[in-house]
Amino acid sequence: MSGIFSQVNLLGSALKGVDANHRAVSQNIANVNTPGYKTQQVNYDELMRQLESRNAQDSVIDNVSTETVSGLAERVDGNNVDLEREVSELKKNALVFQTYSHLMASKLDTMRRAISG
Repeated sequence: MSGIFSQVNLLGSALKGVDANHRAVSQNIANVNTPGYKTQQVNYDELMRQLESRNAQDSVIDNVSTETVSGLAERVDGNNVDLEREVSELKKNALVFQTYSHLMASKLDTMRRAISG
């Protein structure tokens, strides 16, 4: 599949990835005081592989996995969540979501105009 339908599917998959990242960051913030909790993030390497595959162009990605972030400073209780980092990630993720949403709205508006004439 090519053209506007493929672009809409790719944007749908990208929005799903942004949604998964929002859930991971929210979970990190919720567990900022949980002893032993490790910061999670979306596995972007796997997400990009899925987006580049032929199947992703034909349908929206079903599953986006998360992974533990390494290299962060760990507190005495074993938790490595940095609240400032997570709030920054949340804001960055909101901007990415807004960008993809506008692109999706633009594509759908183009389709609507093509159908209605």
